[in-house]
Amino acid sequence: MKKIMVLLSIFIFSCSSDQSDVEGNVQDFEAPIITLLGENPQILYINEIFEDLGAIANDNMDGDISNSIVVSNNVNVTQSGTYNVIYNVIDSSNNSAVAKRTVEVIDPIVGTWTLTKEEWIADGTWPAGQARGCFMTNDAGSPDQLIVTENNATKNVWECFQDGSLAVDLTVYGPVSWTNLGENLYSFDGENVEITFIDNNEMQMPFDGGQILQTWNRN
Repeated sequence: MKKIMVLLSIFIFSCSSDQSDVEGNVQDFEAPIITLLGENPQILYINEIFEDLGAIANDNMDGDISNSIVVSNNVNVTQSGTYNVIYNVIDSSNNSAVAKRTVEVIDPIVGTWTLTKEEWIADGTWPAGQARGCFMTNDAGSPDQLIVTENNATKNVWECFQDGSLAVDLTVYGPVSWTNLGENLYSFDGENVEITFIDNNEMQMPFDGGQILQTWNRN
């Protein structure tokens, strides 16, 4: 009797397997794999155009199912903050996968800047004996630097004479608080400064009561 039961079990299992093979009902419990393209986190500046960097998805049974990815995001480029881009995909066996990209939207002034040029834009030329910021290769001091975080700004300044010799050694201003007042107008510790952004890596700002125009490059 025991042998009959064993044979019957083998027969049932064999028929079941054959039926599964015939109908192609191979069970799949493995989730697809989503691979993000591009940087994560993705850094944007306020009012910069947001473009999704994309993702690809591969499944053990279905292969490339990138076209099935559904993307959603809450990115608001008009407001600084941390946002998310969510990628969701489901394979033919109803296995799902989710991936997330972080998007940081920051004010364009945030960063570390190095002085690359100072121009006298008031009447006449540089007054005799008046120092300028240090930025040229033959300057005795180090290039002036402006460090702006989300909360404050610090300025490291060396002053040089026109021949490049050092006039004043390192002076540190700050850290001071800053505020974006809109329309490229910023307030540094209560002093308003209008800044022109040439692109995301260069900006110009007036100095010394508007007599000097400084050009800064992002490091």
